[in-house]
Amino acid sequence: MIMGNRSKLIKVAKEKFIAFGSKHTTMDEIAELLGISKKTIYACFSSKEELIIESIKELINEFKIDTEPILKSDKTALNKVIEIYKVIFKYVEKFKPSFIFGLKKYYPNAYDAYKEITTDVVSTDIMNLLEEAKEQGEIRPDVDLKLFSKLYLSGLESRLFEADNLFDNYSKEILLEYMIINNLNSLKPAK
Repeated sequence: MIMGNRSKLIKVAKEKFIAFGSKHTTMDEIAELLGISKKTIYACFSSKEELIIESIKELINEFKIDTEPILKSDKTALNKVIEIYKVIFKYVEKFKPSFIFGLKKYYPNAYDAYKEITTDVVSTDIMNLLEEAKEQGEIRPDVDLKLFSKLYLSGLESRLFEADNLFDNYSKEILLEYMIINNLNSLKPAK
């Protein structure tokens, strides 16, 4: 299988895993969608978990491409954080709750890769923006940004899907407002 076909395989698998969960998506289904044999998939990937990990990397790469213009924009640091979370919500809204739970239960290495990559996004880009906002006076000087991040920004998808899929009952705009914007506003200095 040529390298270009490998990337097509990753893209198709990524969409299936997100929409139907990693456990409920079979290699046979992916092979059928691409018109190839399962054996051809295993010539490119040693296991389904390896394909899941590569699919997660592809998903994060797409996310970084989508957020790059935000990071380079002239918006205030806090507005950049909000815009990045709008993108995050756009992505997470597509997730079937079983996608995350299936990773955790059946593909622990893929789950670890997912957590590492998503934690890195919060601990680098978001934290850098929050630090910048604090330096610019958008956030009170007494705010512990690491604690704020742990409480409100990390592990967002588990809070969205824990009891039930909050996207079933609320719009992404309402969830963004209650989970991100209101909490960020609480950090601003009193006027």
